[in-house]
Amino acid sequence: MTMNSIRIQETKTSPAVVFDLDNNKFEITGCSRPEDVVVFYQPIVDWLCDLKMGINDELLAKFQNNPIVFKLFLEYFNSSSAKYVLDIVLLINELFKSGLNVKIEWQYKYNDEDMLETGEEFTDLIKCPISFVEVQ
Repeated sequence: MTMNSIRIQETKTSPAVVFDLDNNKFEITGCSRPEDVVVFYQPIVDWLCDLKMGINDELLAKFQNNPIVFKLFLEYFNSSSAKYVLDIVLLINELFKSGLNVKIEWQYKYNDEDMLETGEEFTDLIKCPISFVEVQ
């Protein structure tokens, strides 16, 4: 399966995004309060939907022993971004339910209890494995 990668540079108001199937690198890092959340997040949502639609035996085999790990490290996200963060987590869960070997790594800053709790709330909504990593 061939899919174009997503690479978005971090700005003061939007996170860095790398979704690269060829190199098995999937990260969203930084602060999320973009002026237009739809314009920022819709390509990411579309990419995940395209990936789900393209799941085939070759893709399942490629990641069978080497899971896709979506690393989410958002230091802050506003309420309009929250809907998209949830959508992304739910789409990753859909990939998992479709048989793809995926995991979520929810990263949070040392002592950021709010961000840890936000990640923990997702565990009630998904079946996909999620781990919590404290970052210094």
